[in-house]
Amino acid sequence: MKFDIKPKPPFDFQKMMQRLTVTGKTHVLKLNEQFTEYEKIIRIERVSCFVKVVSSGTVTAPILNCQAIPLNGQVSEAAVKKKVKQLFSTEVDLSPLYEHFAEHDKLVHVLQRFKGLKLLTDTDLFESIVKIIIGQQVNLTFAGTLTERLIELAGEKVEVEGSTFQIFPTSTAVAKLKYEDLRALQFSQRKAEYIIDLAKLISEGTVDFESLWEMSDEEVIQTLLPIRGIGKWTIECLLIFGMGRTDVLPAADIGLRNAIRQVWTLAEQPSEEEVRKLAMDWTPWRTYITYYLWESLNQTPAVVDHT
Repeated sequence: MKFDIKPKPPFDFQKMMQRLTVTGKTHVLKLNEQFTEYEKIIRIERVSCFVKVVSSGTVTAPILNCQAIPLNGQVSEAAVKKKVKQLFSTEVDLSPLYEHFAEHDKLVHVLQRFKGLKLLTDTDLFESIVKIIIGQQVNLTFAGTLTERLIELAGEKVEVEGSTFQIFPTSTAVAKLKYEDLRALQFSQRKAEYIIDLAKLISEGTVDFESLWEMSDEEVIQTLLPIRGIGKWTIECLLIFGMGRTDVLPAADIGLRNAIRQVWTLAEQPSEEEVRKLAMDWTPWRTYITYYLWESLNQTPAVVDHT
């Protein structure tokens, strides 16, 4: 099936794709050199689909040409459209954000620098939270290496139109692993336990990740917080990078605090409480201001406490 989507402008597809190369999130997707094409195997309604998205418009008049090929079942065009819109945050209108802070002496330059950069969320909530857990207390490069090793161990490979694609493992596949399997890949004992135990909870039906979509941010936090290995920072990152929620403030995050220190030219890194006070007028755009401040440091969110 083929269809077009017109995202709400401004929408900078190339900035979104370039960010993927910086953050090392290209294990299970393919980009072209011009950053105008995105290809990935995506699960939609439990059906694996090859999805190709090509940007043929401009930042102010964006058009996404989309193609989807179901690989192991049937899925409706409406379901695919809904998924692509969610992934690329096409329905998020950032114009009010830019207008509201157009004269803000600290934020205006950051917002203008990354204008049109929208969240490109992970295609699956299990994939998203596992990658966030992997990223706890390790550098970006090693987190990418561990993610790649997990995909090689438990994921699948499929051939589509002459290209080989890796698919991030399902919770069922990860639940079948033993802690020693991940320890052999240089996962810490704790991370091996966190990831496999979470996969078991999901595959057994004890935790329903799909139900999170119907919950408020606070309800998601309260639902996931009791799970071992998942702290507030991890959930906040899931809300942002997994669910595309627009008003999340991970105030304890070191990367955000470093960015605020730099942009506000502070003598010291602000505390979590100071960040919350500073961000009182950021609602309902706390996610995007945080996101752009992270980008101003050219780094992904840093770790404070995940457990």
